[in-house]
Amino acid sequence: MNMLETHSNVRKKPNVCAHTIKAEYKRREAKVYIVCEGNEDLGYYGQVIRRKFPKLQIRKQSAGGKNNVLEVYNSFNWSVFEKNKILFLVDRDFSYWIGEPQYIDTNVYITDQYSFENDAVNIEMFMGVLEDFYGFANATEEDLRRIRETFSERWDAFFGNSTYAMAALLVSNTLNRDHLAKNVDINKMLKIENDKIWIESVKGQPVKEYLFDKLKLSGDSEEEIIRVQNKFVSDKAHYSVRGKWALSFMVKLLEYIMDNARNYAPSLYIGESSAPKRLCQLTQAGTMVMLAPRIVPTKSLKLFLEDNINYA
Repeated sequence: MNMLETHSNVRKKPNVCAHTIKAEYKRREAKVYIVCEGNEDLGYYGQVIRRKFPKLQIRKQSAGGKNNVLEVYNSFNWSVFEKNKILFLVDRDFSYWIGEPQYIDTNVYITDQYSFENDAVNIEMFMGVLEDFYGFANATEEDLRRIRETFSERWDAFFGNSTYAMAALLVSNTLNRDHLAKNVDINKMLKIENDKIWIESVKGQPVKEYLFDKLKLSGDSEEEIIRVQNKFVSDKAHYSVRGKWALSFMVKLLEYIMDNARNYAPSLYIGESSAPKRLCQLTQAGTMVMLAPRIVPTKSLKLFLEDNINYA
């Protein structure tokens, strides 16, 4: 497939989404359409809506990226279509840092943090998955307390030392036509037993060089990266790590605790206790599919749905 065909296919997706909704739309129908960036997003938001409105019919549409979702939104005449029946849900990404609007319309939801995956990464989710997926539920309170402390310590190190990599990603996004975060294997950059979490080299290559290679950056970008990093540090209230990276950190830490279960939960190896075992395997590609039903929706998402969905 050549470049022209690729761009043609990208353009088709929002057109197909909009056409599908317009063809099916009926004003008096108890049905809501949701348009998201990808299939994983649809799984998460669809679950949240279904739990709150079990009788409501949901029609899901994946537009293939944030810009495509907003293109679908812009294709509607909102004097004809009801806004509260067609909802758009997108990631915030770097929009705050590059000066994009932080509010678009009443029927467009923008995540609080970088992306919807961030909502899955917290101490409650971590402990719940460890207990239910990895068999740690019978550990003593003291063992579980120690594990919670480990999560908090490692998360603080991961989050606090993430600003350079995130600044490099933002600079790359502004310089390159394509967003290249998908090229970065974050698992190669993290080492859970390291106090700083982020390692200094990837297979002998300095991590900065690895980032620059994957994000198509040069040494000329260093000054701008440092400037952006300083902005992140000085405005911590608006800073968040890329959601997929945060999710990778959590899965990596879960596996680390499991591999060292005797040290973290010795109570499970005494007497009649059952040693922990993986009841299912979390993978980079499938983790969100498994975690989506367990995510506690943010206050902003709850309010967005309450304001827009008025069906009994």
